[in-house]
Amino acid sequence: MSSSFEDAIKARIRNGFGQWNQGYEAWLKWCDTLYEPDAYYNVYGNRLTLQQYKDMMGQLFSVYDIELGKLDNLMAEGDWAAIRYSVYVTNKKTGEKSVLNTMEFVHFKDDPEPIGTRVIEGWAISDTTLSAH
Repeated sequence: MSSSFEDAIKARIRNGFGQWNQGYEAWLKWCDTLYEPDAYYNVYGNRLTLQQYKDMMGQLFSVYDIELGKLDNLMAEGDWAAIRYSVYVTNKKTGEKSVLNTMEFVHFKDDPEPIGTRVIEGWAISDTTLSAH
């Protein structure tokens, strides 16, 4: 893998952090550019299809205001990236606030332009489990 692919991975992640804090609809639109249509995302030990991941996030967005903090660490090597960041969550009913310290490992594919670099599969883990129930 070339360093230009690693740079493209980093750029895609940084761009994503800029899109995240604009609500669920903006997040969905961003997903369609970030993930391969047949991508998987592993969250809380569950391997989800892209549609299952979108549905799960829709449930979470319906219960919580979710805001990404700053990107603390970003490393890319070959077709892999590791990121660490905080997520600020407010329960819409109770107003209770919490912070999730999160890490992700993400496997990318280098598609030809205009599609570009996209996620094949990712693994996310936080120090606190967030549930819509």
